[in-house]
Amino acid sequence: MSANYFSIVHILVLVVIGVISFLLFILSFKADRKIFFPLLFTNVLVTVCLSVFLMIVLDKYTKKGKLEDLKSQRILRNESIVFSGKVRNVGQFTISKCNLVVKLINQPLNKDTLKGEALFKPSGMKLFSWLFNDSNSKPNTVEYKFTIVRDLESKKSLPFSVAMPYPPYFTNGMNITKLYCH
Repeated sequence: MSANYFSIVHILVLVVIGVISFLLFILSFKADRKIFFPLLFTNVLVTVCLSVFLMIVLDKYTKKGKLEDLKSQRILRNESIVFSGKVRNVGQFTISKCNLVVKLINQPLNKDTLKGEALFKPSGMKLFSWLFNDSNSKPNTVEYKFTIVRDLESKKSLPFSVAMPYPPYFTNGMNITKLYCH
């Protein structure tokens, strides 16, 4: 984790959880000695689960990034595609890291290309793909993940550019991009 991961809100929530956990630990000393270790285990388990869950929720609402001017350009010379644009921090806290997930889909369904093999492709032998090395498999979806920004301050933006291979057998591709910041 980056040094800028925790905002003041994260720290306050962790302090409150720590104080409550400490108070429950003190109360468990006053309980019968037979149930001390189960109470201690439950206290630690609930504290860790609550802390992790609340950090994820706080990230969702305090660290907000937005893609701007996203453009894609296919480079035929080396069968790649380049995505470029800007990431803007629209939240009030510093974003420690933003990941761009790009999903390329071959032949998205529409009324003209709706055929049986587009809806259902038998894949019984895919269960044993580790046994049979099929080098001719051509997946219809390809997904890549890129870290495009680190330590982006509030209300600032940074340009980015990422390149990825474009499968040469794709005929009518569609791009889906998602931004995940924390």
